[in-house]
Amino acid sequence: MGTVSLVVLAAGKSTRFGRPKQLEPIGPEGETLLDLTLRDAFALGCDEARLVVREEHEDLFRERYKKNKRVHVFVQRKALGTAHAAMVGMNHAADTCIVANGDDYYGARSMELAVAHARDGYPEENALVAFQMHKTLSPNGPVNRAVCRAGRYHLKGTEEVYGSAMGTDGSIRDRDGRIWPKSTLVSMNLWVMRDWFDIALDRYWHDRDPDDRSEFGLPTAVAMAMTEEHQFRVLRTPDRWCGLTYAADAELARRFFSGQA
Repeated sequence: MGTVSLVVLAAGKSTRFGRPKQLEPIGPEGETLLDLTLRDAFALGCDEARLVVREEHEDLFRERYKKNKRVHVFVQRKALGTAHAAMVGMNHAADTCIVANGDDYYGARSMELAVAHARDGYPEENALVAFQMHKTLSPNGPVNRAVCRAGRYHLKGTEEVYGSAMGTDGSIRDRDGRIWPKSTLVSMNLWVMRDWFDIALDRYWHDRDPDDRSEFGLPTAVAMAMTEEHQFRVLRTPDRWCGLTYAADAELARRFFSGQA
């Protein structure tokens, strides 16, 4: 049984939220969503956590987790996208990595699915923990979601859908007016990546056009891997996602963890 590392992408700009989401106190004892994710991951069998943070927040994260020898902090010097951040975190990690966002809480059952696949799934398969769309929306405004095209077992592709929100009639519409079934599967960036993926990320990054200034996102890297016939098993979770997109989401999250929502 190899090592399982949790790689947490915590270098986002928090533009719509207005302050660092990854450090926002949410839990009943002031825990952040990241703290709660780490709690689940370690309880379920992750061996270490590798936090990828912005340079200006490095000292804050190092101070917060200095007593936990299983937590390591890495810095993404420039905002070059989620795939680049994952590459920073996965570099020199042993064996399998679970990649997650630092401003999302996925639920214990979701993390359990990820850890179980990391430890006991087919060793050649990566995986995505997929959520039902209606369990990932914010009542405080529209959100962007990566809708999954899934076969019986494996991911076939994703489509970025912008401006999704639930109307007063209970239907989900995106900004183009398309209606989405509540059970539509979406990615919230909870992945199981085998050790080969770090090597592939590095190759994809260095094969890019040097004049390409766009951010290198995980959906792009996953799509590239699938063209090379790498497989991503879809793990369907019943959990409700909890996260921070808008400032008003913080109070909803606090109610969620206090049992009021």
